[in-house]
Amino acid sequence: MDRFISPIGFSPNLVTGPIMARGASRGDRVQIVHPEQQDETAERRVENAIDSVRSTLSGAVGDVDVDVITITDTAFPAVVNTCSELIMADPDPVVCLGAGATDVHIPMIVAATAHQNEIEATMMFSDIDATSNEIELPPLRNELPGRARETFRLVGEHAVDGAIELPELAEVSDQSRSTISRHIKTLRDQRFVETMQDGRTKTVSLTSLGEIAYRDF
Repeated sequence: MDRFISPIGFSPNLVTGPIMARGASRGDRVQIVHPEQQDETAERRVENAIDSVRSTLSGAVGDVDVDVITITDTAFPAVVNTCSELIMADPDPVVCLGAGATDVHIPMIVAATAHQNEIEATMMFSDIDATSNEIELPPLRNELPGRARETFRLVGEHAVDGAIELPELAEVSDQSRSTISRHIKTLRDQRFVETMQDGRTKTVSLTSLGEIAYRDF
């Protein structure tokens, strides 16, 4: 069984094209992702496109499980994280690109690029010749610096409500506080973590890039 993930807009063929080109079959699962629409007309057009996807897949391959995921967040990092969580679920998905509002399509590209090792395949619909083909995503994400990897893991594991105080981080680590501080600076410079000064205490939290990297950790 394959699991497909695709944004959707008003054009159902931009969704069904890549899925059919990959070779969908009975029992596959399709997760359709779209942003919450701001008016009834747009919402109705999206619903019609989703109905068309269901009808096309049912007629072509038989019983396919189609799930609709509506993203209500509008902040770009939040949408990237939602796409990241979808991609990291089991089994490894086939991610289909080329459809949908940019509010979801671009975050999906970012998340797919970050998690390309967890993706079965990436399909793309071409506006140039209206064909759908498998593509290879380039490796664009910074690699976690080796000596700071354990500190990064501890931040992700122990941060409560998204942040952990530096003294607490030093307590759960077997490394010195000065070493932890150097690691945090390295991770911050590469945008995996961010720090905030609260009086005399510094807190550390994962950035949106850090959250994506932690899921891969």
